[in-house]
Amino acid sequence: MGLRAGYHVYRTAQWKALRLEAKRRDDFKCTGCGARGRLEVHHKISVRQAPELSFDLGNVTCLCPTCHTKATNAERGIKPNPEREAWDQLLKGNNIARFY
Repeated sequence: MGLRAGYHVYRTAQWKALRLEAKRRDDFKCTGCGARGRLEVHHKISVRQAPELSFDLGNVTCLCPTCHTKATNAERGIKPNPEREAWDQLLKGNNIARFY
């Protein structure tokens, strides 16, 4: 099995510094839903498509794991599951933590 695209980027000190800068810029909140907590820094244009933008602060955004999955699936052409969306909304409405 090969390495994922961008593997060389994510192992650098430059990437670690950019991640922190992006989190500070986005006030340590998900830019998709505003959630705080665990954040993933997402390339708007993938490293595979535009390696020259790998370390461009304007090409990254902070997303919670749920929003990151949605963004990644959309990029891959995977449509959202309406039943899953309804379940997520129910959990959010009841303030139930997600453990998956």
